[in-house]
Amino acid sequence: MHHPKLVSQREAAFALSTSERTLARLRATGILTAGICWQRKNPTNKNSHCLYNLEACLDVLSGQAKAAELEQDLLSQSRVQELGEG
Repeated sequence: MHHPKLVSQREAAFALSTSERTLARLRATGILTAGICWQRKNPTNKNSHCLYNLEACLDVLSGQAKAAELEQDLLSQSRVQELGEG
């Protein structure tokens, strides 16, 4: 059975080039999924420190970046078409 390597929030923030606050926001909005991307050190305590699976976080965040890039490309194409039609 494969157990992912879990790191502290500080280590995760450094490795992902983001702030600890941004990681908390990504957790709160559900972008980083509990149980896959992160878990609490003590699952029964909602104030317990969080541990992050860097591999899963990278997968999610790179997917988010690709989706944003694709959306931007589609918006650019749409603007070019509008200018061409006008």
